[in-house]
Amino acid sequence: MFKKISKEKIKQYLPITFMGICVVAFGLFLLTHDDFSIADFLELTRGYPLITSIAVIVAFIIKGFVVFVPYAVIAISAMALMPFPAALTTVIIGTIVNISVPYWTGRLTKDDWIQKILDKFPKARKYYEMTDNLFLLSFTLRAMNLSNEALGLLFGSAGLKYIPYMIANLIAIAPSAISYIILGKDMNIIESIQSPIFWGAIVIDCMMVAIMTIYFNRKKKKEELSKEEPQK
Repeated sequence: MFKKISKEKIKQYLPITFMGICVVAFGLFLLTHDDFSIADFLELTRGYPLITSIAVIVAFIIKGFVVFVPYAVIAISAMALMPFPAALTTVIIGTIVNISVPYWTGRLTKDDWIQKILDKFPKARKYYEMTDNLFLLSFTLRAMNLSNEALGLLFGSAGLKYIPYMIANLIAIAPSAISYIILGKDMNIIESIQSPIFWGAIVIDCMMVAIMTIYFNRKKKKEELSKEEPQK
């Protein structure tokens, strides 16, 4: 006879089940609409700011479940289709939703996401094994542009509290998000790359990656030296 499924089990597997349904549904849609993109989806709402805003947030939610939806395409399209203040607000809300969806999937399910993500992303494993400071690690991996979805599952499963996770990710994602906002606002590559804000965001992004890379490399060398020292 079938065993009765407990509410705890349902609660545990509901997020990952929903995530799987979204991935399958989105994959089937792409197979039957091979010339359709997220930009096309948002273009359908042109001239209706509120509907466009909702569509953008829906696109960010979809991205939270489907790793191959580009963040840049959603952000740039939103900025091109909406007035700047509304677009900026929508992109910020969408970004928060986007990085929250996989986090809560990892947090509410008891699947071993940590090992799965570390096996899939060897670079992440290298840094994960060098520190127990999850806030610093979350910031570092996000600055290095590891998948939002992978990061959410990893740190949700690892038990990093939501607010520190959100703060680390928003700070780390801000420079690249600013560059996408400028590209979408102007829709002119020449004008965009002439903007000092655009280059400032790029420089800050590169500096964050460089600083964290140097920090972890030095930390690794210190650990290796301490292991090589003879025990007294």
